[in-house]
Amino acid sequence: MAKPYGGFDYKFVDGDPPSRYICAICTLVSCDPQQVTCCYNTFCKTCLEQLGLSVKQPKCPLCQEELSFFNDGKLNREIIALKIHCTNSEEGCEWQGTINETGTSIDTHLNSCNYQLVPCTNECGEKIKRRSMETHLTDNCTKRMVNCQYCKRKGRYQLITSSSHLDECPDLPIQCSNEGCSMIPRCLLESHNETCPKAIVPCEYNTVGCNKKMKREEQEKHNEESITAHLQLTKKQLEVTTETIESLKTSLEQKNPSMITNEVLKLSQFTEKKEDETWYSPGFYTSPVKYRMSLLVYPNGNGEGKGTHVSCFICFMAGEYDDILEWPFQGDVTIELLNQLEDKNHKKYTISFNDTIPGKYKQRVMEGRSPSGWGYKKFVSHQELKHNPSTNHQYLKDDCLYFRISVKVTQKARPWLVPQ
Repeated sequence: MAKPYGGFDYKFVDGDPPSRYICAICTLVSCDPQQVTCCYNTFCKTCLEQLGLSVKQPKCPLCQEELSFFNDGKLNREIIALKIHCTNSEEGCEWQGTINETGTSIDTHLNSCNYQLVPCTNECGEKIKRRSMETHLTDNCTKRMVNCQYCKRKGRYQLITSSSHLDECPDLPIQCSNEGCSMIPRCLLESHNETCPKAIVPCEYNTVGCNKKMKREEQEKHNEESITAHLQLTKKQLEVTTETIESLKTSLEQKNPSMITNEVLKLSQFTEKKEDETWYSPGFYTSPVKYRMSLLVYPNGNGEGKGTHVSCFICFMAGEYDDILEWPFQGDVTIELLNQLEDKNHKKYTISFNDTIPGKYKQRVMEGRSPSGWGYKKFVSHQELKHNPSTNHQYLKDDCLYFRISVKVTQKARPWLVPQ
């Protein structure tokens, strides 16, 4: 093999070449042989040129006479016709040819030799035997295109197997944190945690006094074994609750005779109304002071809650008794989004109509209803409307929402003007 300078370092088919082919400087078969005029020995042209670069007045390295040489064309033809083995013969290549004859030269052969090391065509930095390139590109190259074994995303092997992809791969199996559970795809882990059979959860009757905790998968068995105990606890709690309700009712009637607690409003076809943007409830009167109001709902949100929340506002309407009422309105209005599974865990906000609220939202309406109201742009998120097994609440059911409006009026009507 020819080097940047020096002779040919090949394995010759017919054994070592004659000594007259050997360069006296590099001791290899001469490349572009030159004969010196002093002692007629042969040298590589590049070896002599390197010698000339190292000293100002080069001399023959053998006889020390002033260096002078000429191209030995006859010897060059003999050398390039020497038969040699492929430089990859030890790797298994059986090719034989000449150093530099058209069609049979080593350079021509190496351009197609299956045992020659060539750079990876994906530019991964490795050199591969030409015969192994296809396998390398398919199975080993760090820059080969592959599909993630989990999410099937396509990309270079280095990217797909890197921590940056695996840290966010939606389908990568993640071990559930509950002992005894299995691997869960990352994208399903959050919803799985809400229903995992191995999760430790309180008894469904914990609100009435059962303090047992168990794996979710054992709840049904526990309920079957504790029917009598649960009934007794429920009965006892119901008695306490009934007494409490009656006591509160009496207290409220005495302290707040103007409180209304049972105005329930139904918003049906919620999915369709999300496209209509607004929904006004039928008008209703507070009791006993007859202010007329309406609930304004934006099913798909308003302002900063648009697209993510249900927005709720209280609007005033022109009413039959407005002439005898005091304005602007003063009092507390509580909006509750009712849990349709049981009478607790309702979504509840109270609006205090006091001096901090702009006057236009609490003034008398002369006709129809006020074009806008006062309330909450982020009353409840769309995500919270769904069933939540941990708190056993579901606000949206059968495509309907139920609202309960409670009003405490802190002013009174002019009683002498009230029709009898």
